Amino acid sequence: MSLEAKPVDGPDCGRCHKCLSGKIAFVALGAIEIPVTATRMILCPACGCKRCPKASDCQLDCTDSNDPGQPGSVYGVPREPNP
Repeated sequence: MSLEAKPVDGPDCGRCHKCLSGKIAFVALGAIEIPVTATRMILCPACGCKRCPKASDCQLDCTDSNDPGQPGSVYGVPREPNP
């Protein structure tokens, strides 16, 4: 599988992890900043999967897959449990 960046309709889709990165949803207790990505589930607009690379970066292709460890996804390879 190869990753191919595609242009979107504007500089910022406002729905993927990349476009929402650094944006603050609100400030709690006057000093604790809560990032937007911590307040909502970020899903691919095409397939609805959270691990799809398009949910991480709107310029990547949709894989229509929720498999962990996909290239381009913010969800990496799952960790092995400690014995």
